[in-house]
Amino acid sequence: MNEMFIVSSLANVIAGAKLKRETKGSMLKNEVFSFQVVYRYDWCAREIDVTIDSPIKKFVSVRMEEIVPVTTPNTWAGDDFVLSKEPFLLPDVLVPIEKRRPTGRYNTYSVLWFTVKGDLPVGTHDIVITLDSGGNKQTCKYKLTVVDAKLEEVDFKYTRWFHYDGIAQYYNLPVFSPEYNKIMDNFIKCAVNHGQNMLLVPMFTPPLDTRIGSERLTVQLVDVEVKNGKYVFDLDRLVAFMKHIKKLGIKYFELSHLFTQWGAKAAPKIMAKKNGKLVQIMGWDTPTTGAKYKKFLSEFLPTLRARLIKEKLFKSCYFHLSDEPSDKTIEDYSIARNIFKQYVPDGIVMDALSHYDFYERGLVDRPVSGTDAVIREFIANNVQNMWVYYCCGQCGGNLSNVIMAFPAYRNRVLGVQLYMNQINGFLQWGYNFYNSVLSDEPVNPYFITDCGGGLQSGDGFIVYPGKNGPYDSIRHEVFFEALQDFYLFHTLEKKIGRVKTEALLEKYGFKKSFTEYPHEEEALMKARSAAHRLLGKK
Repeated sequence: MNEMFIVSSLANVIAGAKLKRETKGSMLKNEVFSFQVVYRYDWCAREIDVTIDSPIKKFVSVRMEEIVPVTTPNTWAGDDFVLSKEPFLLPDVLVPIEKRRPTGRYNTYSVLWFTVKGDLPVGTHDIVITLDSGGNKQTCKYKLTVVDAKLEEVDFKYTRWFHYDGIAQYYNLPVFSPEYNKIMDNFIKCAVNHGQNMLLVPMFTPPLDTRIGSERLTVQLVDVEVKNGKYVFDLDRLVAFMKHIKKLGIKYFELSHLFTQWGAKAAPKIMAKKNGKLVQIMGWDTPTTGAKYKKFLSEFLPTLRARLIKEKLFKSCYFHLSDEPSDKTIEDYSIARNIFKQYVPDGIVMDALSHYDFYERGLVDRPVSGTDAVIREFIANNVQNMWVYYCCGQCGGNLSNVIMAFPAYRNRVLGVQLYMNQINGFLQWGYNFYNSVLSDEPVNPYFITDCGGGLQSGDGFIVYPGKNGPYDSIRHEVFFEALQDFYLFHTLEKKIGRVKTEALLEKYGFKKSFTEYPHEEEALMKARSAAHRLLGKK
């Protein structure tokens, strides 16, 4: 028996799922709105033609959903708010139908992802969708109401770490070669189109997720030469790169970590020209406290600061020292901080932290706290300009995350939480990390979704390497919907005030918490509808 119906963007179409059909929705004029068309044939439909009939047809695009294996759903620290605790198959890859024509698998659900985007006309519009497989046609209709209001801009910064080696290794291209740069630009544009406005810039190969004593592929933008015992720096490529990504829509720059991860024990991998040859001059065997790296930084940091100021880029820069320093390394981090501030006193230090002590001692200007228990201490102490992050550790306690095993709604609820807790920035470590844990080897993310078995599926990446650029994921689209929710309630706040906006969200069960919230998407949809109605009133 053939079948075709529509579900929301938050429906996870997996085996055994109970799917709630949807026929209508609403959006502001400049929101991006998505829904899914689910269909089934009682034979293998090898080729399907998709037709859209609507007065807003030019604003509607469609992609095919492809499945990937969720081999590590969660860890021992997880909870029960998941799609499955056992490995399963999940639709996640979004392939434009121009790249691959839709098909229908025998007697099982296939799914198409529809996106409505653009400066839409106000009013209620029918979107009629027809699938035609060899003359066998199925049709369904969606009513979309466009509200006469727009999301307003909010001073919010969002970054998801860009892994430059992932592109080079998957596409087998030299880093920053012309062919590489074209693909890299498409990855960056995709990030920008999903709300990202800050990008990790590799001054030197970022010392992230690397096994001690080993190294990742070199992705260094600062050219260094050793001459007569001194360092000569050429920052032209770095500056050109920063200006280029600014044209692509990036507004803020994260300058890569100056010290190794988890405690600032050593220097990052630094390559330099010496006696006419490119060699490694710094790395795991270069301690933070040693004279060698201190001398290097005493020459590099003033040069960097002066050039960034000259190019009018400095005020948009955020500096990293060491990612996730432990409480046992606070003294090493303090030394790193003092070295940095000696030469860049006005530089903003931003790092992910699991310990409030680092901020209390004035070691970090922009603390980025995990959304788990640590954030409570920052909020209790009324820390301003607060950022949050999540990664593999924020997988229990009903915390939001983009882990594949989590319901889409659990991904999206973050937007309301960012608003209710008055958060100013968000960081996540894996935009396109296509390596195993600690970067021992490259992996194919279509088959290995869990970083070689060491992390939850989906933690390391949110886009897939496609033809000449990324294929998006459903998780990426839903996260962008979360950002839109954040902007929506800020827009409403400008009209009715903070107190009334919070009261509206509290009415539907939301709190100033990252762990307590309604576990049904209807609460969020009702809150959004209420916000749309209020914004639509003149």
